[in-house]
Amino acid sequence: MAFEVAFPFLFEWIRRKLDARVQRRVGPPLLQPVYDFLKLLGKEVIIPHGASAFFVLSPILIFALGLLMVMAAVHRIQNAVLILLVLFAVDVFLKTVLAFSAKSPFTMQGLSRLGSLKMALDPAFPLAFLAPAFLFGFSMDWPAVAAVFFPVAFMASLAELEFPPFDIPTAKWEVAGGWKAELSGGLLAAVDYAHYAKAVALSALLASFLGPSWFLLKTFAVFALMCLVSVSLPRFATDKAVKYLTALNILAMMEVVISLSMVS
Repeated sequence: MAFEVAFPFLFEWIRRKLDARVQRRVGPPLLQPVYDFLKLLGKEVIIPHGASAFFVLSPILIFALGLLMVMAAVHRIQNAVLILLVLFAVDVFLKTVLAFSAKSPFTMQGLSRLGSLKMALDPAFPLAFLAPAFLFGFSMDWPAVAAVFFPVAFMASLAELEFPPFDIPTAKWEVAGGWKAELSGGLLAAVDYAHYAKAVALSALLASFLGPSWFLLKTFAVFALMCLVSVSLPRFATDKAVKYLTALNILAMMEVVISLSMVS
């Protein structure tokens, strides 16, 4: 249990380290994400004026959801693909509730961008994983031939994680933090941890496309690849991202049609 709980910290370190190396910097030490998490836990939590109780409850639920994602993905439980897709959908719902409960123009602006991205991403994201699942089952024990479905799922996962070039909802250079702009202290620590917990789960799902052997090693390698791709690309404007994801939707639907025809 403790081993899996540490995965999100390790994934955050990998991303920050790779980002630094690409920019010819040293990057953080291994335990820096843990230090940052504990430091945030010690900070004061500031509740925006007029915020509802869901402003505090939503980050806690998002944190718990992240832990469930990690456990389901790392242990490859039965029907893990379906369970994870449901958890991902609940995660987006809780982010929506959080942004609304803050009653801030900054969170609402971030939420509008998040909504634009998710509407453009669906149905490509779930279908990219359902296509191989129809052929090989829903428990993440797919043969290596499933790698033919990997490219579409990989790009859809970048958008689902809001990694560049799809980091529109957080708008780091415009409205700092986007939908989570009003979070502070332990609430921000919980949401940040859950973000990398989701990255662990998605990387494990993508690793399933590459065969069952060396599963954890492939999970880390897939995430490293995602980091390298994202750090190499500039952020898309909203209209450009929507056009790109529309093409991704078409490819994902084609994969599903082909998979269903092969099953039947």
